[in-house]
Amino acid sequence: MGLLVFLAMQVNAAYAGEVQEYRVEADQYYQQREFKKAYKIYYKLAQQGDHYSQAQIAKMYTTGEGKKVDLAQAYAWSVLAAESGEKELLENSDILLSRNTDPELARKKAEKLRGKYGVEALQKKAELAEKKKLKNFGKCTGSRIRCS
Repeated sequence: MGLLVFLAMQVNAAYAGEVQEYRVEADQYYQQREFKKAYKIYYKLAQQGDHYSQAQIAKMYTTGEGKKVDLAQAYAWSVLAAESGEKELLENSDILLSRNTDPELARKKAEKLRGKYGVEALQKKAELAEKKKLKNFGKCTGSRIRCS
């Protein structure tokens, strides 16, 4: 059991390092004002639940950097970022909602994104993937080159 915990920690550490590398790359593009390139990387990370990248996307929709200004979309991404529990991100989310001309639309967009990329949604996806792996475990035959 100790080996499994150790391996899980190694995988998480490797993933965290990879996320950090992509953040640095996206931040460099952002600093160079190559907003579309930065957005593309932030978006990939945000889909995986990276709160920093979700906050960056919210900022880009707020300021119109690389994207058309869309306060409803900015609010939606800020809600996901606020799932981190950071006070500043929670406050930013409230401010963005108050700036929206159609708060109900903003809330709907936030719920839609939360259903796809929120903490709970990503946990459910991970659990389903794990169940699928366990279900298929041991079903490999010698005729297959690779089993999942």
